[in-house]
Amino acid sequence: MSVSIFEPRTMGKLIVRMPPTRTFFRSTFFRKVNTFVTKSIDVDFVKGDRKIAPFVHRKIGSKIVPNTGYQTKTYEPPLIAPTKLTTVEDVSERSAGEALYSAKTAEERAVEKLARDFRELEDMIVRREEWMCAQAIYTGAIPVVGEGLNESIDFNFTNREEKKTAAEKWKANKIGFIRAAKKQVQKAGFVNCDICIMADDVVEDFLNDEKVQKMLDVKAFDLAVIKPQELPNGATYIGSLRGEGIDIYTYNEWYLDDFTDPAKPAPKPLVPNGTLALLSTQANFSMNYAGVTFLDGKTEKFITVEGARVPVSWIERGPDRRFLQLNSNPLPIPHEVDSWFVAQVL
Repeated sequence: MSVSIFEPRTMGKLIVRMPPTRTFFRSTFFRKVNTFVTKSIDVDFVKGDRKIAPFVHRKIGSKIVPNTGYQTKTYEPPLIAPTKLTTVEDVSERSAGEALYSAKTAEERAVEKLARDFRELEDMIVRREEWMCAQAIYTGAIPVVGEGLNESIDFNFTNREEKKTAAEKWKANKIGFIRAAKKQVQKAGFVNCDICIMADDVVEDFLNDEKVQKMLDVKAFDLAVIKPQELPNGATYIGSLRGEGIDIYTYNEWYLDDFTDPAKPAPKPLVPNGTLALLSTQANFSMNYAGVTFLDGKTEKFITVEGARVPVSWIERGPDRRFLQLNSNPLPIPHEVDSWFVAQVL
């Protein structure tokens, strides 16, 4: 359709449909942030136990208690470096939402595009970090798959129950299953779980259970309460098992899986279907960032910068274009690998 310069026209409001960036896992459990200037991170793990002080004979005086040992593990956070390109055509033509007969200069459009590109790159990195946190929780490992990459960062998580055994226990007594899982974490991980994250299908199965419904009766208000409420970080608060000291959440967030089968990218849930996870907000989890090394365009020397985000920009001639790259070396680390529990119950 051609545009007539004689016909009055109105430029409507620009409609931008972008999925929101959710950070429930990162902001709830991996709140502590550490930055390093090195490319590798050494973490000391101390595994304590419940030793009690020994009785000693009054004539002997004392008994030497052995020191608690520790294990050092070295991790190398993977590099994330999404890049956006700006060409002459990008700043010469009207952008989305811009007035039909705009007087904007190419320089003004370039500045606006730079801001949009930076926000988009930041959102992409945040989504990757949230995915890494989810992988660490539900599988105990973070697969690093990309062009020329096929590795896995394994935290040796074993506090997991597979469907073969968990499904039968869950069907028989859902409240009892949660209670037993909490005790298991208390025994092995030394923390009290206060959050239960259920997949959508697990929440539905839980709320439709006859025993659960009896507990949720008005007369049993001091034992449990269901009051769904959407939270700003993307999760939905379902209710509380007050007798167990556990809040129940569901988290409906997806990511685009374009690495399992690059030819057929597909959206997948961050919380795997049929799963239940018990975690503690007091557990020792952290978000760690290694240093970013790049060639400085002004000094023409390699420099290393410490930080969660390191933007780098450069230009090329023939054709003229500018690149904007946002670098990050993130790695969520659950320092206490026995401090949470995951089960496939459906």
